[in-house]
Amino acid sequence: MIAILNQVLSAEGYRVGVFTSPHLHSYRERIRINHELISGDDLWSLINRLEPAIRECEHAGYGSPTEFEILTALAFTYFEQRRVDIALIETGMGGLYDATNVVQPLITAVTNIGLDHLQYLGPGIEDVAYNKAGIIKPGVPMIYGDNDPVVVKILEDTCRSKGAYLRLAGNNARLTRVRNLGMSGFILDIDSRRFSARDIGFSLPGSYQLDNLATAVTILDELPERGFPIKKDLGESLSAIRWPGRMERVRRHPEVILDAAHNQHGARVLDRALEEIYPDRSRILVIGILDDKDGPGIFGSLAAHTRLCILTRPEGNRSRNWLQRYQEANRIFPQVFLAEEIEYGIRKALEEVRDQEYILITGSFMTLDRARRFLTQA
Repeated sequence: MIAILNQVLSAEGYRVGVFTSPHLHSYRERIRINHELISGDDLWSLINRLEPAIRECEHAGYGSPTEFEILTALAFTYFEQRRVDIALIETGMGGLYDATNVVQPLITAVTNIGLDHLQYLGPGIEDVAYNKAGIIKPGVPMIYGDNDPVVVKILEDTCRSKGAYLRLAGNNARLTRVRNLGMSGFILDIDSRRFSARDIGFSLPGSYQLDNLATAVTILDELPERGFPIKKDLGESLSAIRWPGRMERVRRHPEVILDAAHNQHGARVLDRALEEIYPDRSRILVIGILDDKDGPGIFGSLAAHTRLCILTRPEGNRSRNWLQRYQEANRIFPQVFLAEEIEYGIRKALEEVRDQEYILITGSFMTLDRARRFLTQA
């Protein structure tokens, strides 16, 4: 959703600060203005500027700020320095206790809610939704991009208690698919309160991106009332969006697709989108999952049409027990091959792939970092 908003608002001429997480290749990706990453020099300069405040926090007895808290402070300081017109701020985890929740926003939004970070936000969907609802502020509209009745009830109750109002994206923005272009996205008709457009190219593939688009359009509908009119045609912006690591095709012969799905919900919507694009094609799956993630849930969501699973190890300390995933994978896939080195796993997939098959690489951002560097030299 943020990629869509950034593209539209940047094309409109606004100076847009973007703070997202996690990153794919570099911490610099997390802090951007329009499409330009923060420079290494600016990042180090801000770290040095904030260091005294970090020490003061520690000496006052509050403990050391977390990495995410420091990055949030860096981003906010950078956006203030560079005088952005508007900032797109993505929460790190949850919302209620998230470091980003110190802002007074123009609009708040939740695209969807999955069962992730349950050790902090769980144990159930109600707990996660309650945490996500923590970003709701008095008088500020909340946009929800899904229609889960449990989540809707929690968001409605929170909005009511805080004097905010809830707008469901699916009721506001009507997207009619004119043509599915597969990995090239969609041709759409769009109708909402402020926008009416026909035969618009939308470059992000995967049917789940239509929910993100509906959420983004609903936010754009709200912005003119808050001093940010949108005058340009959406078509040019929506056809130019690129999102590395999200259903990204990096090779065509054979087709190799990268996606950062790292929980059961993400894996499920990824599988559904690929099933729509490649209904009659099997795949080789190269996957590396972190120790604290739901391995069986992710494997199960990707089991259909997977002929061979190549299990690899994401980079870093959070994958020390990667071999324990072998038994989980073996119970689900018809064939499992172990390849600790991600590059070796990719080479194996390229050797094994058959005509009319494709390769899917997923499971974590750490897996994608190495895989994408290997395949694209990025």
